Amino acid sequence: MNIIETLQKIQDYIYGSEHFEPKPLPALSIAVEEARQEWLDAQYYYNTVSDQDLIDHAVYLMQAAEKKYMYLLKKARQEGVVCSPYTTGDIKNSKR
Repeated sequence: MNIIETLQKIQDYIYGSEHFEPKPLPALSIAVEEARQEWLDAQYYYNTVSDQDLIDHAVYLMQAAEKKYMYLLKKARQEGVVCSPYTTGDIKNSKR
């Protein structure tokens, strides 16, 4: 029995004999918008807290959300993803 078969048996034992399919990742334009909203939410949270411990937490959340948004935005630009609220018609996710 090789290592792959052994790992498969362990997986079957843990999860049962059914194999779960992973959920598909959202489109990059959707991920960018979700990250932008997460960043805005973190900024709002920072502006509403007053306890010093919560301020530290809010700063951490805001910085992490900003890094995530900037990474996804850069990746979307590299791939040529265009998504703008100012586009006309139903074309929201298009490539140049």
